[in-house]
Amino acid sequence: MGRALSIALGLALATAAQAADAKAEAKFVGEGTYSPTDGCKKLEAIESGKAAPNISTYPLTLTRKGTGSWEGGCEFGTIRETKPNTFESKMQCSEGAEEYEEAVTFTRIDADHITVASGNEALVYERCKGLKGTVDR
Repeated sequence: MGRALSIALGLALATAAQAADAKAEAKFVGEGTYSPTDGCKKLEAIESGKAAPNISTYPLTLTRKGTGSWEGGCEFGTIRETKPNTFESKMQCSEGAEEYEEAVTFTRIDADHITVASGNEALVYERCKGLKGTVDR
């Protein structure tokens, strides 16, 4: 009995550790990639080979996994809905060797537009409908 309990407890702890390591997926973000202003055009140019990805051509992006830029990005940590269509996340971010946590608010305007706000800054991201796949840096 004691050995079976120890095995069960060990499996439960291993499962809990795996769940803690799992990255959150933001289901409120639609399929595909979102980017502010002319970001979708930049991604389309990179995808088609008309532009090379670099610091001046690679735009800010948002997917269900997190946000990204040429310099780094953030993965969703905890996500909670604070009111209808508004979500707050503790993002796990990295930029070069620097790692930090950042609180970010996402407001879903409609299926194709999401406002992303942190501190005193906010940008509207739109879904990039012209992309055939994902564009990596």
